[in-house]
Amino acid sequence: MGVGKTTVARRLARDLGVASIDVDSYLHRKHGKDANQLFKQRGEKGLRRLEAAALAECSAMGPAVISCGEGIVALPRNRSLIAQQGFAVLLESSMEGSLARVRSLRTRPLLAQGCDTDKLWCERKPLYDEAARAHIDVQGKSTAEVAAEVTVVLKKAGIYRP
Repeated sequence: MGVGKTTVARRLARDLGVASIDVDSYLHRKHGKDANQLFKQRGEKGLRRLEAAALAECSAMGPAVISCGEGIVALPRNRSLIAQQGFAVLLESSMEGSLARVRSLRTRPLLAQGCDTDKLWCERKPLYDEAARAHIDVQGKSTAEVAAEVTVVLKKAGIYRP
């Protein structure tokens, strides 16, 4: 949350020569509403179902770097799909720094609703850990540095061969 997933994904995709797909942007294009609007209209469960369908559709588009919203891990089927068809890299920063960035924006549906961010983090952290096959600390690093680190991880895992 607030670690630069979309920005890093775009840079990484460019560096690897593949498509960059943002699940939230895909949802917005498909439904004509952003995640906040979909959350207000359909509730959290409805939003999570739409995210799951969008993730499955995006995963079928071929080689790509896919950036997902923080809540994508809430459903077991999403974590399963990520494990089967992808290689998830968790970008990490200090919780305080990340939350400070996103709290000021109020663009995250649950944060806009005033949820307890500490509780949310504690609930989701094990899910992030389950989904991620690699962790990268982004604190104090540029987008290019983080993308380069992800590239090294992908090479070591045999996912990317230049």
